[in-house]
Amino acid sequence: MIPLNTQHLTGILGLANQVEPKTKALPYLELDSMMLSQVVEIAQKVSQNDINRLHIQNWVRRKYLSKPYKKKYNREQVANILLINDLRNILPLEQISALLRFVNQDLPDQAGDRIHPAKLYRYYSDIFDRTRQDWEKMIGQLAAEVEDSLAPEDMREEDRSTAGVTLMILNLLARANVYKQIAGNWLEKMAGERNSPENSKEEG
Repeated sequence: MIPLNTQHLTGILGLANQVEPKTKALPYLELDSMMLSQVVEIAQKVSQNDINRLHIQNWVRRKYLSKPYKKKYNREQVANILLINDLRNILPLEQISALLRFVNQDLPDQAGDRIHPAKLYRYYSDIFDRTRQDWEKMIGQLAAEVEDSLAPEDMREEDRSTAGVTLMILNLLARANVYKQIAGNWLEKMAGERNSPENSKEEG
């Protein structure tokens, strides 16, 4: 008897496989400019976060993005929109801004970029999509670990399956939380190093 029946496991893997590849946005980043409606459409295709024009207009008002030129966004602005949108349910906007400023000193101005946002997004999406290939393997391994843990339990098949799915969800959430904490601590460390007196003297 297995804790995750085929239907449940297929469903979980199906949800993972519904995630659109980030690289689907790359052809659009070859365009010189886009209207807001086009940017929203692209962001909706490659992100699990809901986004509309009000989100983007708010980011411009708060200076996380530069103002569009004649109501059109260039490829660098679009790349930053895609990155901010991917992260905004994980980090506060202030922290997202701080993270992007490590490579772009002034988000509204690309003149001093260490790497242009469109190129940063290209590398980010390529790495993300390559790691997607490991999802099915990881979920399969987790299902096997859940099955092994519940093996000694004398349970009805329905109860075993429900307990197995619950353990899967708990472990996926716990792993997501660990990754979030690691990234958050790393971000704080980088911010501390950037604001250290030594670095302030060097920049001065």
